[in-house]
Amino acid sequence: MPRVKFEFQCPVSGGGCGKFFDFILNTSLNGGYRIHCPNCGHVHYRTVKGGVITEDRFTNTPNKDSIFLYEDILPMKSSCRDFSKEDVKDHSHSCEGFIHRLWKEFHSA
Repeated sequence: MPRVKFEFQCPVSGGGCGKFFDFILNTSLNGGYRIHCPNCGHVHYRTVKGGVITEDRFTNTPNKDSIFLYEDILPMKSSCRDFSKEDVKDHSHSCEGFIHRLWKEFHSA
C-alpha cells in the first residue's frame, strides 16, 4: 500500500488560514479524500486516480456520478507551519532545507 507524504497550503482566498501542513495519502486507492487543515479545520476535497491527485474535486452532495469517499484525513496539529518546506534555507542560503542541514550537522562529527 503506497502511502505518500504531501504538503498542502490552506488557501486564505478559499476561507482557510494560509498555513502549510503535511499529510500522508494512500495513492493506491482511487476515490475521493477529505483533507482537514489541522489549524483552522478548512476541508480540502481531492480525488486520486491512478496514483495521482487530479484536478477533479468532489463535495458532500450525493448524485449518481459522485466519487466514492475513501478517507477523511486529519493531519496532526504539529505539522502546521507558516512557510513551505521549500522556503527553508540553511546557513549557506541554498535550498537544501532545514532537515537536510540537521542531518549533515549530525553526521559530520
